[in-house]
Amino acid sequence: MSKFDERLELAQWVVDQATKSGASETRVSITRRRYVSLDYREREVEKLEESVENGLSLALYVDGKYSAHRTSDLRRDALRSFVEQATGMTGYLEKDPYRYLPEPKYYEGRSQQNLDLMDPNYGALSAEERHRMVQEVENAALDAGGDKIVSVEAGYYDSVSEEVVVASNGFVGTAEGSNFWTGASVTAKDEGDKRPSDWCWEGGVHRGGIVDPVAIGKEAVSRSLARVGASKIATEKLPLVVENRTSSRLLRFMGNGLYGRNLQQKSSYLEGKQGEQIASALLSVYDDPLIPRAFGSQLYDSEGIAAKRMPVIEKGVLKNYYIDTYYARKLGVDATTGGPSNIVFETGEKSPEDWMKQLGRGILVTGFIGGNSNSSTGDFSTGIYGFLFDGGQIVRPVNELNIAGNHLEFWHKVIGVGNDPYVFSSWRTPTIVFDALTVAGA
Repeated sequence: MSKFDERLELAQWVVDQATKSGASETRVSITRRRYVSLDYREREVEKLEESVENGLSLALYVDGKYSAHRTSDLRRDALRSFVEQATGMTGYLEKDPYRYLPEPKYYEGRSQQNLDLMDPNYGALSAEERHRMVQEVENAALDAGGDKIVSVEAGYYDSVSEEVVVASNGFVGTAEGSNFWTGASVTAKDEGDKRPSDWCWEGGVHRGGIVDPVAIGKEAVSRSLARVGASKIATEKLPLVVENRTSSRLLRFMGNGLYGRNLQQKSSYLEGKQGEQIASALLSVYDDPLIPRAFGSQLYDSEGIAAKRMPVIEKGVLKNYYIDTYYARKLGVDATTGGPSNIVFETGEKSPEDWMKQLGRGILVTGFIGGNSNSSTGDFSTGIYGFLFDGGQIVRPVNELNIAGNHLEFWHKVIGVGNDPYVFSSWRTPTIVFDALTVAGA
């Protein structure tokens, strides 16, 4: 007997109840999630949270009308009343001819691959072990920083989740997963009231993703202290070497134009660009939900669409948008999937250090400040900080700089992709190198 069987049977029972109450179509998901969160400051526990959550989500389609509901009361008597009331309320809504369950063809071809997203030893992890990991991070940071730092905020987090999904048109799915994280944010001393800060967090869907808590604490301190003395530079045209763990920020800005909602509402600068060159030929980006032990991996998406690897940009050419079934119907196209899973790149052969040596002078970007991106026009601007390098060597930290442009021009300036995809995120972005851009400073 599968551990999911009881909840699958309950989900099917709710679907049947909804049908009896007048629903044309129904989708039910039942989730269970447990998480533990620890924060330490000054070698003491600052916050401890532990929670177990159970819930049932109900999507109802009644004569062309749609509504979504959620409850944490899973007793059948309570659920019967919940379903009846939800179905009755749905009848008062406006009809939407595009809102119904995905066509069953989208469920077909689901991979049977074991994505290994659940650490089987999660239940054996003790409270003492959780505290030990975050203590090691904090102690290492405090010891390494000494009187050069103002504070350390160390943390630990883990979670485990299970889900069953049943839809009235034949979809049945189960999923489970775990997550483990630990890290620290460190604030350093600087001149006057300046307080530069930086962080280091590492984790994985298995406990083994946290390799060395001591190294994590030391890295957080090192990054924070490296920012001491940062200042502006004069406005200059310089190449940018954008660090792997932060380059996803730029990609997310660009990605605003990829969604079906924006396409349908004529608010995407990428409308009509499918099949066209929108970036440098060095840029190839894929959505890959079938990577074992990756944060964004899944066998089906939030609608039940079977997961598959999808090219987004290949050699600079736009290949696919993110379009769920609702907006696909409005646009008169086939659905792909509603949102990103794992974002992966075709990587290059050079490290960030190699690129700095090749370029001679430029900015190593290690973070962004604020910023905005207009999905309709593609215009964007954002603050940056990091390090000026010259002769291939880091000269000094810089901050309060700004870059701006338009995505349809900006991404053509990519002249290199690093060999270092960032593994502590579902956005596995490498270092991305841009040709000379105007960096606004003093």
